[in-house]
Amino acid sequence: MSQSVATSSEQLTQLAVFHVGRYICALSIERVQEINKNLLLTPVHEAPAYVRGIINLRGNVVTVIDLRRKLGLEPIELGPTTRNVIVKSDREMVGLLVDAVDDIIDVPHATILPTPAHLAKELGESFEGVVPLNNELVAILELDHLLSDRTSH
Repeated sequence: MSQSVATSSEQLTQLAVFHVGRYICALSIERVQEINKNLLLTPVHEAPAYVRGIINLRGNVVTVIDLRRKLGLEPIELGPTTRNVIVKSDREMVGLLVDAVDDIIDVPHATILPTPAHLAKELGESFEGVVPLNNELVAILELDHLLSDRTSH
């Protein structure tokens, strides 16, 4: 299911690709713990608007963040393709609620481009770069910035 757009001599970066509203986003596979369908969210009172709730993941409490809200978009509506991308943060595992998960791709490190000015203006430091894929741009999320309190839409 994964696709490769590189020759064997190039240094590759593996990315998990998913949809968040109008954006096609990605994260380094090294930061992704798992992708699951657990949407049994328990609300957290007085939490920031982007926190959708918590889930029990094999005995661990995982905070679930609505990635749309974190990027300044309308909240996600839970549906059949909605997934939780469980990521490793410095202190804990965090769930990122996304509209749909696409694929795992291998991209040559050299094809990762700086974030275009319009995205940088719109979303600040939320993206660390973009990679062209099938006539579209995939935005690579800057996870540490997204999970910090500095980006609280």
